[in-house]
Amino acid sequence: MEAGAFIGKTSTPDVVVDETWFSDPAVCEKLKTLAEEAAWKFAKENKLDLVAINPGLVIGPLLQPALNTSVEPVLKLINGTQTFPSTTYRWVDVRDVANAHIQAFEVPSANGRYCLVSRVAHCSEVVKILHKLYPTSNLPDK
Repeated sequence: MEAGAFIGKTSTPDVVVDETWFSDPAVCEKLKTLAEEAAWKFAKENKLDLVAINPGLVIGPLLQPALNTSVEPVLKLINGTQTFPSTTYRWVDVRDVANAHIQAFEVPSANGRYCLVSRVAHCSEVVKILHKLYPTSNLPDK
């Protein structure tokens, strides 16, 4: 989780900072872009090899017991939202992301930027899949 997620939050030493602290998603996206740009600049100035891995919406087995932000769009659908957004999601399995990081490290010819997406699906398609998997769920129909 990037530090930009905490913009506007105040804390004291006794406050636990975790996935529940979020800021404007646009701010987080911008900070990720700026961080990658800074990394490329640093790598060029210091003649370092760099590989950037940019995954889509990461799904799959979780390491922690709490849900993370990647499952938030699906959770909103399952929890009874009245409508779904007219948007597409770019999905990738967390195990593919882990493998890409290993390959980026171990394969000498790896360089540049990699976009990791295994499937693109419109939200309406996601709702249909969820309905088949969980027919008794209160899913939006529009």
